[in-house]
Order: sequence, then C-alpha cells, then structure tokens
Amino acid sequence: MTTTLAVQMTPQGLLIPRAAFQDWGKVEVLWEKRRIIVQPQTSTQERDLVIQALRKDGLLVEMAGEPLSPPVTPEERAELAKKLSVGRPLSEIVIEERKAGW
Repeated sequence: MTTTLAVQMTPQGLLIPRAAFQDWGKVEVLWEKRRIIVQPQTSTQERDLVIQALRKDGLLVEMAGEPLSPPVTPEERAELAKKLSVGRPLSEIVIEERKAGW
C-alpha cells in the first residue's frame, strides 16, 4: 500500500507530517535506489523468529573461523584484470549464443 504525502524539504532535512505514521510507534527509514521508505519498525521478536526459522531450515548458518581465502592484494587484482581482459567481451559472447539458440 503506497501513500502519497505532502512533504517539505528544509535546511534541516525532509519533513514528513507526524500524523502520517504516528500510529506506527517506532519507524525505520530505508534508502532504496531512488526512493526513501518509512515503515513500521519490525520488532526484535519477529526478527528473532525469522532468524530461528531460517536456521532450522538450514538456510542460515554461522561461519566459524577464518575466511575461505585471504583477501586479494591490489597486485593480484591487477594481474587478474590483465588476464581476464584478453579476448572478446562476455556480453558479445552471450548475444551470439542467444542468437544461436543456446
């Protein structure tokens, strides 16, 4: 459900009428691409239940220990960029394969 509000931009920031969301209690503000979303804050109890359900189904696991591989150094990154820049762009290859019916 999307609601259009009359907001006002001031030097202090964006002013939104309190009446628009005063029944929500606590709110959270999210920035997505080219819009700002103000929505009721999800309770920590709901969040904990979701995390518990994800863990139960094996969709969320804790990663213990060191990362699987060390971070790439700038020198290694430059070397990889050089190796991967040889040949045609991947986009051209994909377009050709789509035309060929892959």
